[in-house]
Amino acid sequence: MKKSLILILIASTLSGCSWLRPHKMDIEQGNIIMPQDTSKLRIGMTESQVQAIMGTPVLMHIFTADRMEYVYTSKKGYNKMEEKRLTCIFVHGRLREIQQG
Repeated sequence: MKKSLILILIASTLSGCSWLRPHKMDIEQGNIIMPQDTSKLRIGMTESQVQAIMGTPVLMHIFTADRMEYVYTSKKGYNKMEEKRLTCIFVHGRLREIQQG
């Protein structure tokens, strides 16, 4: 009786039962958008000044060269993916608008 109980326990552990989920790695991608960095951004800054603070943007639009998009995604284990976005819009090479979402 003891042997069969131990065998059932071992078999259920090795079979990957739903109550024993494997560890899932945390996945972070893109530019880390920190509040202390975004607070340094000011209207009128040049593109190079924005890049010095925020880094190289993840998305550069071919048809709208006056935009820089910073995107950060984070998925911790089995939780839902979280996304942060920061869009910097330039007019004549100067920062005109900052959109966060």
